[in-house]
Amino acid sequence: MCDTLYAGPELSPAGKSWFAKNSDRHPDEPQALCLVPRRPASDKLEIGGRAFPGPDGGYAFALSRPSWMRGGEAGVNERGVAIGNEAVFSRWKPAKDGALGMDLLRAALSSSASAEEARDYLAHHVETAGQGGNGAFKGSLYYDNSFIVADSAGAFVLETAGRRWAWRQVEDCATISNAYTIEDDYKRLDTQTRKEIAPVNERAACSDEADAGRKGHKDSWRPYVEKRFYLRFTKGDVRRGLTRASLEAARGSLGLSAMLGALRDHGAYDPRRRGGMESPCVHEGAFPVNSATTASLAFEFGDKPGWGMLWFTGTSYPCLSLYKPLVLAGGEFLPLWTAYDYAEGSEAAYAHWTRQRTWIKRAKAGGLSLDPAFVARRDEAQRRLAMAAERAAEALREDPAAAKAAGAALDGARSEIDAVVAEWYAGLPGY
Repeated sequence: MCDTLYAGPELSPAGKSWFAKNSDRHPDEPQALCLVPRRPASDKLEIGGRAFPGPDGGYAFALSRPSWMRGGEAGVNERGVAIGNEAVFSRWKPAKDGALGMDLLRAALSSSASAEEARDYLAHHVETAGQGGNGAFKGSLYYDNSFIVADSAGAFVLETAGRRWAWRQVEDCATISNAYTIEDDYKRLDTQTRKEIAPVNERAACSDEADAGRKGHKDSWRPYVEKRFYLRFTKGDVRRGLTRASLEAARGSLGLSAMLGALRDHGAYDPRRRGGMESPCVHEGAFPVNSATTASLAFEFGDKPGWGMLWFTGTSYPCLSLYKPLVLAGGEFLPLWTAYDYAEGSEAAYAHWTRQRTWIKRAKAGGLSLDPAFVARRDEAQRRLAMAAERAAEALREDPAAAKAAGAALDGARSEIDAVVAEWYAGLPGY
């Protein structure tokens, strides 16, 4: 299962917005961050052998991609559009041959210059072509999808159920997990659901569900679409409560440390024991849900489209991982950690994930985050990475062309970041 977070500028002393996601999947399923380069715009878009509505805007994007699929769990494109998806379970059975939510996410990143465009792209595809497909690495799991879609101007929560959808705009912060969250606060609904739970006077100029011209009472979206049985296993409401509490606790002072803290949180769960879906940082469990946080990322939006800082683990268990930085500067992704292969489908990137996974199992490292010495070392390394990344970002903000051409600030940051990360791995017990 998963958790996706958005924090608006009201929470940050610097007035910056944040997006983040923990991807919870089968514990043995490798996931890597890749950079998909810009492509010529096209009228056609194909992902995993399936045609998606064009046109393909050809936007470059960073994608956190499980090894066996073409789509991704979360990503950010060159315009600074960020999307994360969640599995949700509705009373409509997903189509066995439908499009995976991860493929839909990739299509929206490819095609959208803004969060509004991405929101509408996803909603349109779900309503007209449906969704579904087997989203499991092993076995089978069919589900619907919810999304947080964000850019530097704001964010939306979009929830789907079969060919139904609802969305609402985020006021200041939002977190979603494997449960529906929209009640009667939706802004728009698909055509069929509007007729059923929010009828309007067709002769009135009613453009959304909040307008005058409504015929009657608005019913709630969540109880209308949700199959509550699955909440017993996903614990989506529990995890959403924890991530929301983390953001609220940091209101007014939210930055990188607080965002990563929310992603690394175990709540009341003891990571030394097996199982447990009750925390954002999920450690390997057993029947009935065998899941773990296999990748994590956070993105700080810049002041305008095409700017920001992306942090990613490239490994599982955020509590045991460092987040490494990439700068998004003027629509170009510039990696600052060079000892990683960002090419799509890179065997080296997936091997890096597998090596850390093997270490966790061999060294029984799951409980290390309870060791104060380990946490202090991790947080100090993360602080050094943040300082080096900020120096590079500042040089790019002042004069992007000169900074990239001269390379001095970037080269210095990269050397320091490579050294910090290498030192981190060298110091892991039994790695």
